[in-house]
Amino acid sequence: MKIHNIKLNSSLDIEKVNLAIGNFDGLHLGHQTIIEKLIHESKIMKINPSVLCFSPHPREFFSGMKNNNFNIISDSLKAKLLGQLGVKHYIVLNFDQSVASLSPQEFIKSILVEKLNIKNLVVGYDFKFGKDRLGDVSLLKEQSSIYNFTVNVLKQIKLKKSSEVFSSSLIRKNIQEGNIEKVNYCLGRNWSMEGVVISGDKNANKMGFPTANIIPPNLIHPKKGVYVVKILYAKTVFKGIANFGVRPTVKGDKLLLEVHLFDFNSNLYGKDLTIEFLAFIREEKKFENFNLLKQQIDKDILLAKDYHSKK
Repeated sequence: MKIHNIKLNSSLDIEKVNLAIGNFDGLHLGHQTIIEKLIHESKIMKINPSVLCFSPHPREFFSGMKNNNFNIISDSLKAKLLGQLGVKHYIVLNFDQSVASLSPQEFIKSILVEKLNIKNLVVGYDFKFGKDRLGDVSLLKEQSSIYNFTVNVLKQIKLKKSSEVFSSSLIRKNIQEGNIEKVNYCLGRNWSMEGVVISGDKNANKMGFPTANIIPPNLIHPKKGVYVVKILYAKTVFKGIANFGVRPTVKGDKLLLEVHLFDFNSNLYGKDLTIEFLAFIREEKKFENFNLLKQQIDKDILLAKDYHSKK
């Protein structure tokens, strides 16, 4: 898969594009349905399956904030997953004031037609675009006859036995509420964080629970508390437990992801880890002393190991 980072005035040379547009944050099962449709149609039409995303996310741009812990997954993971699904061209358009100011008609003409030369467009039923989000699927269909491209609109996809629709907003809400198993169901895989292990204060090690400490990446933050996790390191998967929070018992004041790997005792400082969240155990709380904290961690580990044994 080729990745193209472009601006409004950039040139791009791709022939015969079948395009899906969206932010695809999380690349959940609803998004995957759109991409699967894109790939299927591209094979029939013999054209390039391509995806257009925006960076930063328009909501981040309009909020005027950077590093505001909004996204579900990193840009690098999104690109990796799109490539695995079969996308040939991943186009990342720099979302700045010039793009935000485009009317829906200007967006279609200058970006979709003149820059990308689309032949077919695949979008979700609720797709909005252009200044003030005034463009919708009805306008796309109207304009498609003028510029000679087709539009395929996919209906909403609901969770099984539920009235809820797959959406990035639903996933963000459940991450923040600690409903990790629901999050993982919506994603079709385990939600994860990646980071480099840093040196800690060694308090966990003194209690017999050595941890790999990671500064949380610029992603949405899960609910503070203890989680059952899997750890990916050096192409090996380890079972473990993690705490996401500020460590109130030791008067911590900065968010930290502390990960304890079961049956592991090597030095991980400076190493890259991927932490997959599996289930929420309990909320973070302040204990009166280390002995009470240690007793609770013992219980947490038993619960985590029991969870792992059943999977």
